[in-house]
Amino acid sequence: MGRCAEMSMNDILDKVLNDETRFAEILDLAKAPLAIEISVIKYCENNACGKYNKNWTCPPAVGSFEECKKKIEKYSKMLIFRSEYKLNEWYDIERIEETIRMHQANVRRVRDLIPEDVGDHLVLSGGGCVYCKECAYATGEKCRHPDIAIPPIEAYGIDWFRFAKKHKIKYGSPEGEMYYFGMVLFG
Repeated sequence: MGRCAEMSMNDILDKVLNDETRFAEILDLAKAPLAIEISVIKYCENNACGKYNKNWTCPPAVGSFEECKKKIEKYSKMLIFRSEYKLNEWYDIERIEETIRMHQANVRRVRDLIPEDVGDHLVLSGGGCVYCKECAYATGEKCRHPDIAIPPIEAYGIDWFRFAKKHKIKYGSPEGEMYYFGMVLFG
């Protein structure tokens, strides 16, 4: 991927920003390396979110830690963005699930903005895919929507919170809001 593709990614920054996405930035991974940790995969293996071994976008379906790390390390740049949603109550599980679906739709929207000439890239989202009510992985079938499913940041061993803290990227969920991140690795 050359300078032309990089300019294309810079050009889409303005298109990424909208009512849901108020933060987006392109980072040079040589200057801001991702924290890729086996401990994140161990968190997945403990089935903290309930999707381990039940979802095509989550471990072990995405590959081993070593395979995912190798895939990530070939990229030199990252477009990072944050989706922000309002919550009336922190324990409104229905609204939280709705915001996860909205965020993943936002990640797909961003993915669809990426010009074809960008070449090889990897799109990741905060949290496992929730597009289907029950993932086909659970029944041993192929993914029903491989063009829609997007793997989670965590499935690739990326310690997002450590990275965000180190690089002073606002994360977490302030009272009355939910923040989710998406990223496009390229270059």
